[in-house]
Amino acid sequence: MGILVECPNCKIRSSLSRKVCKCGHNVQKTSSKNYWIDYYDGGKRKRERIGRSKKASENRLREIQTAKAEGRYLKKDKNASITLGQIRDWYLDLSETKQKRSYKDIRICLNNCVDRIGDIQASQLKTLNVEKFRQSRLSEISVRKGRPVLPSTINRDVANFRAMLNKAVDYSL
Repeated sequence: MGILVECPNCKIRSSLSRKVCKCGHNVQKTSSKNYWIDYYDGGKRKRERIGRSKKASENRLREIQTAKAEGRYLKKDKNASITLGQIRDWYLDLSETKQKRSYKDIRICLNNCVDRIGDIQASQLKTLNVEKFRQSRLSEISVRKGRPVLPSTINRDVANFRAMLNKAVDYSL
């Protein structure tokens, strides 16, 4: 965690203590250098470009350190706290969804997806989760028919799941 200086020639970022860049350019004397801060947030490395002010980068780094010490969010992300279950409930409560003749089927498809993928945060959803859902669903036996679930059924589940996520994006949820 610290402040980095970007060389204006080669764009390599190095620590403040390094006076000369790897390319041979004297970074300390240059007026056109950019400052970056480097920190860890939730186990992930984050970097932010601050600009040409060393004072601003020191202030931002101090702000992040105090936020981490107090346990606050560094950047408030709306999607960080909303889960797939909450999106599903919101989507099923929409009037345009309730008016569809296939409302009951949509509800079943979404329940299949959310139950098997898990009630994870929307920001944590990856393509890998959907692929695992497809694989696990292919190996299941249908409750009503007593035979394996057809790929077309799985595609329908995923299509309804995608429609729900797209609608959430449209509504800036």
